[in-house]
Amino acid sequence: MRRRPLLAALGTGLATGLAGCFSNDGSGSPDSPSDTPTDDATPTPTDSEAPGDDTPDDGETPTGPVRWTIGVEGTPADPVHTAAGLRHVDGDGPARDRWLFVPTESGTLYALDPATGEERWTADLGKRVRDVVVAAGAGLVLAHAGDNTLGDDHLVRAFDADGTARWTFPGSAGANPWGPLELLAADGERVFVASRDDQPMSSGETVWSLDATDGTAAWTGEVGDPYSAAVSEDAVFVASRRAVDAFARPNGERLWRFFEDGVEYQFDTLRADGRTALFATTTGMDTGRMRAIGPDGSHAWQRDRFTTSVTLADALYLGGGPVTAVDPTTGDERWETQGESFLAGGPVADGRLFAGGGGIAAYDTAGGERLWTWTADADIVTAQAATGTAVYAGTGGGNDAPNVVYGRNASDGSERWTFETDSGLSELALGEYVYVGAADGTVYALRR
Repeated sequence: MRRRPLLAALGTGLATGLAGCFSNDGSGSPDSPSDTPTDDATPTPTDSEAPGDDTPDDGETPTGPVRWTIGVEGTPADPVHTAAGLRHVDGDGPARDRWLFVPTESGTLYALDPATGEERWTADLGKRVRDVVVAAGAGLVLAHAGDNTLGDDHLVRAFDADGTARWTFPGSAGANPWGPLELLAADGERVFVASRDDQPMSSGETVWSLDATDGTAAWTGEVGDPYSAAVSEDAVFVASRRAVDAFARPNGERLWRFFEDGVEYQFDTLRADGRTALFATTTGMDTGRMRAIGPDGSHAWQRDRFTTSVTLADALYLGGGPVTAVDPTTGDERWETQGESFLAGGPVADGRLFAGGGGIAAYDTAGGERLWTWTADADIVTAQAATGTAVYAGTGGGNDAPNVVYGRNASDGSERWTFETDSGLSELALGEYVYVGAADGTVYALRR
């Protein structure tokens, strides 16, 4: 089952233009939840609680984690066909300034009240909604839609907080790209989109830097078919087959291109730190390199090691075999775990890094000490979101995997709750609740 990490986006309310800080880095540390750990028995899904129902006023412990459910048309946050993810925007104001955006394979984008599941508005894009990005500083919600058929024309549409469509790409930029697109990133000023096709190459495609207000193109650059992208305040990086292209912000000046002629590899991850790109390349089942390319295009550092994923937080945490913490500036090792630990998502909160595998392991970010481990009744578990008091994980890795979400206490790994359904699940979005979409058309809000 293909899944895409879901992001908790910090803003100050779409209703007031989504002003404030917005981050698409899943490694941040959300605020601690208000509920306290419980020793609930393992619950089963239920919709018996009314929307918005929370911990009872009499102080009784809830019987299960489900706070509300809502049915949508088509698979929400379709984990198989579109790799789309739920998006939560956590405002500083009341619940009406908070939003949960649910993309579906049927082509509908739902905007929900995350506290109750109440529908605020919907938009029909006519094609599978492949991704949703919230540009908080611009007060925009951006939806990328398109089918999987060869040659299908994709589109990116920008919506205001009330659901009014503001602009659509490619029409807004006077461009007419044929075929699929990738919505790379967005912030308060720019939206970054790239073209691609079904034959991955290191050149021949276009990246557009679009004005967030009207969708017109500020600049364009040549890239390969995008595998991944990273955007910082200073630069835009696009990884394609055997290449990474770097462009300066805001003018689009090409900073450098990394390319190894004659070497076949794939990119496993890409992160940005200012004008420095951090990325892993894999040449075999257990061989590869972790590289940092500096602002002038020169090698800042390199580590010869197999790397499957990274988390960029207070350090750069490398997965693939042992988990290794390195200094992102110098590449110097800070610590490394003994044995293997599956780092996917790798949330960091309150001085703890959470890794998956056959369960969850918590590591002290200061020295790498393993604080605790917990083994699940599943082959693959990914730690997807965490706070100072809890870590949330899901299962995946194949059609026979159970469809389970685990809530564990961050301090010792003890159980908060376990949630299971018969339908495939998306990854998680963390807000005032933990949100997950099921393939049967149900969106669940689970207690934090």
